[in-house]
Amino acid sequence: MKGLDRSVRRVHVSRSTRHPAPNFPMRPRIAAMAALCLLLPGLAATAGADDPPEILDILNQFAATDAAATLCMDVDEEQLAGFALNLQIVHARARMAQQERFPEASNEQIAGGLRHGWEEVRSRVEQHVDQHGCDDPHIRTLTELFAVQAEWTPFEAPGEDADQGSAE
Repeated sequence: MKGLDRSVRRVHVSRSTRHPAPNFPMRPRIAAMAALCLLLPGLAATAGADDPPEILDILNQFAATDAAATLCMDVDEEQLAGFALNLQIVHARARMAQQERFPEASNEQIAGGLRHGWEEVRSRVEQHVDQHGCDDPHIRTLTELFAVQAEWTPFEAPGEDADQGSAE
């Protein structure tokens, strides 16, 4: 988690932005995820026995949105705290998945692999921002997804909010 904490602090410390936070309505979560997959091909793996666990795709999505938010958004403290908490949960689950996949690997090897993947995704997003700017539709989608990830409640069942409002 040491590398994870450092990357979260980097978001907090490097909140200075090139552009103000985009002011546009939130798209559905599925559309944001689909656009992310278009921007970063290879992150969305097809299901199969040799494919990496889905949690690694989710961790890569967090890396991509973190990079986009760092470069293109003014993130408030509440969003940052929500994102950081959810990132820690996803990172811990990704680490467990890798330990299950590679039981012979040391904790350092697993942490190094996750850190390498994180840095690779961030680098690709940073290059995309450098080439196309923060107003690029793909980057805007990533900043929207950052807001969704910051508000995400990972332990809440889907549709739980709607069920509570319609109690008979």
